[in-house]
Amino acid sequence: MLTKRLQKISSVIPRSRVIADVGCDHGYVGIEALTSGVADSVIFVDISNDCLQKARENCPAALKNRADFVCQNGLENLIVDCAVICGMGGLEIISILNNALTPPLGLVLQPMKNQYETRKYLTENGYAIKSDELFCDGKFYDLIVAYRSQTAEILNEQELTFGKTNLQNPSEDFINFLKKELNKLNGILLCCSDSKALEKRTKVQNALAEALKKER
Repeated sequence: MLTKRLQKISSVIPRSRVIADVGCDHGYVGIEALTSGVADSVIFVDISNDCLQKARENCPAALKNRADFVCQNGLENLIVDCAVICGMGGLEIISILNNALTPPLGLVLQPMKNQYETRKYLTENGYAIKSDELFCDGKFYDLIVAYRSQTAEILNEQELTFGKTNLQNPSEDFINFLKKELNKLNGILLCCSDSKALEKRTKVQNALAEALKKER
């Protein structure tokens, strides 16, 4: 039984010949891609051999002829149509993409932090962001789907900070996230003068005001 978070990730994976499930842990996302037919084959990748063994044990015998299990640090020399890299920091995701000898055509990313830097990296390295959605499953998560593109994508500061899909079509989860962020920043500014918190509060206030307008 997939959690809401893993269901959301699985639901946006594009139909692909070969998918890499990077940092696969238990392998649930890659197994779902095989089961649903989204992927012809999946390469399960993890730096931890123990985690890779869990994925190997969880993968049904009937699917194992379409699965490979590779213990290494990221993509390195793998050639895949789509890489799913979720549940790690944005800077770690960027490092994995930088070290890939062949950049994947598609990406499904779920950075736990440094979302701004992740979006900036994508737009500066030949990717266009198809969707960028925030959702809640006990905590808030950002889910980014991107494709290699010959046309450079330029995001403004708000889009880099919050994700263009969230700003264009704000969900209830996104609005709740902004409200929570605003309360947190107000608390910080009540205690001390912090120029970065003040700047961030302005961005959050502007995003929330626009989101509430669209909600109506």
